[in-house]
Amino acid sequence: MQWTGLPIETVGWMAAGAALIITLLYLLKFRKRSVEIPFSPLWGRVIATRRKQSDWWRRLKRLLSWLLHLLIAGLLLFAMLGPRSTDEVLDGRHLLILIDNSASMGATDVTGGVNRLDVAQRQAREILQTVGGDDRVMVALFNNRVQPLGPFVDDATLLESALRNVEVTANPTDLAQALSFAAHSLQDRPDAELIILSDGSGFDPEMPLPFDPDLGISLRHIMIGEASENLAITAFNARRYPSNRLDHELYVEVTSHFDREVSTRLDISADGRLVDSRTIDLGPREVHRQFYPGQAVAGERLEARIRLTTADARDVFPLDDRAYATVPPPRRLSVQLVSPGNLFIEGPLLLNSHIDFDRVHPDAFDSTASRDVFVFDRFAPESLPDGDLLFFDPPAEGSPFEISGRDDDPILTDVRQSHPLMRWISLSDLNIGSTSTFRRGSDDVDVASTFGRTVILARDDGTRRMVALGFDVRNSDFPLRVAFPVFMLNVLDYFAQDDVDLMYSFATGETWSIPIDRSVTGAEMVRPDGTRAPVALHAGEALFYGEQPGFYELHTTHADGTDRTLLAANLTNPDESEITPRLIEWEEIPTAEDTSGLLFDRREIWISLLLAAMALLFLEWTTYQRRWTE
Repeated sequence: MQWTGLPIETVGWMAAGAALIITLLYLLKFRKRSVEIPFSPLWGRVIATRRKQSDWWRRLKRLLSWLLHLLIAGLLLFAMLGPRSTDEVLDGRHLLILIDNSASMGATDVTGGVNRLDVAQRQAREILQTVGGDDRVMVALFNNRVQPLGPFVDDATLLESALRNVEVTANPTDLAQALSFAAHSLQDRPDAELIILSDGSGFDPEMPLPFDPDLGISLRHIMIGEASENLAITAFNARRYPSNRLDHELYVEVTSHFDREVSTRLDISADGRLVDSRTIDLGPREVHRQFYPGQAVAGERLEARIRLTTADARDVFPLDDRAYATVPPPRRLSVQLVSPGNLFIEGPLLLNSHIDFDRVHPDAFDSTASRDVFVFDRFAPESLPDGDLLFFDPPAEGSPFEISGRDDDPILTDVRQSHPLMRWISLSDLNIGSTSTFRRGSDDVDVASTFGRTVILARDDGTRRMVALGFDVRNSDFPLRVAFPVFMLNVLDYFAQDDVDLMYSFATGETWSIPIDRSVTGAEMVRPDGTRAPVALHAGEALFYGEQPGFYELHTTHADGTDRTLLAANLTNPDESEITPRLIEWEEIPTAEDTSGLLFDRREIWISLLLAAMALLFLEWTTYQRRWTE
């Protein structure tokens, strides 16, 4: 028993004084008023006889009344001592409760709760219910960022209400950041204790201890989770073929976290329509990769879903069983050919259904015209227009490329086959009558050359891309080869490569940078659950932090109206899909693994003593009124 009230010496003196006063009051006799009545001698004999018969009972009743008042006073004085249980912590503590609400806490392998986070919330509430008046407590959520629910407070009820709104996120775990936050929060605080409610996902045994062991911070990890078996989609992507912007390739990666072989079914759907379904047998801890070539699914919402078909197996982590991707409709390029006339160049452009094409004579060229791509045939303008540029046999005057010389009957000795312009074509035996050669600059890439002298050049200065061929295609057999229309497709895809690769698929738990037109004046994001949120705009990008897997819609506002962009977000984090519980511990500091010594009942014994005293006082009043005591 511990005493937190008045000093025992003080209560002892008060007890002695109270006992003396109560005793003196009971020793005093009431002076009875004399009343003369007729036949008093006769009544005197009757009263004397009755008094002899009841003197012993009267003395006993007075003794009981005296003892009862002493007991009442004793209970009140005992309550003044402030008795506490011996296992109750009396000094004020500083408790920091870190609750993991990362994706892995959505696993349903626990008993006594819906998922791991539900169990963590219940544990946190039990701890908060034991917080004393001198304790200070803070609760913070963590995933790949830390979110305190408030500062250190002494009223735990404020935190209990905030805990009700905590939900699992689809974010990965950044335990190092959470521990760094804890170290700064508990620094220089007396009797500090860090309590981590987590499954330990993301803990690396090589991770250094975030605080000095000499600071006296106690560490307690309540490990949550019971199983590790999980089936996950750890990658899902779609890409457009550069040669055919209406054709796409899908890639899916499935990971098994089972220690035995399991059977699964992988379904691919587009806008809710089933595109492909196949059975996959996975070995223990196997990673399976699946390609889907030649999928004409432009402009659709793609979804991959994996399901267990093994009867006695259970996937306890459903959050990573689905993945999403989008394939935005291809943007049509506007192309202008500036040429006195060349059907060899004009033919591939006219046959390309994915571009908007027009041709002008060099004399009618307007450098202020707006096009995505300009093709100059034997012509170089005085001022370059805005857009990507392709030159065939540019003249020395006005050319953005420095011409170093002229070669007749050149042989292409070096061709950079790894360059996007050379995809699927070969120029090793190309016949050219005559060609100009270029001097390369710092932003230039030598695509094809003859004995070290550049014949085909590509330039990317960060603002535009340019390609130059030093020869007139009419003075070669290039247009007569299948390679020429493929080359023209490669050039257009090279110019539009950023648009080709932009599939708008993001990872949850990150700030997304989405390219937008600089004319956009406002943006709003519609989340998968239908809620809306404002989007920050900066330097031609929309910035948004996404936490839910699924499809998002970015609505941008500009002078001409509103545009909508479809986005996809996925968990697809292999580390987060590894849901095996792990104990967070270091050799430098002991780690408690349960609530032993942390949880105790705050028994306010003085309240019980006060109630007992009031009950005895009521008993004394009742017995006095009924003349049982005096």
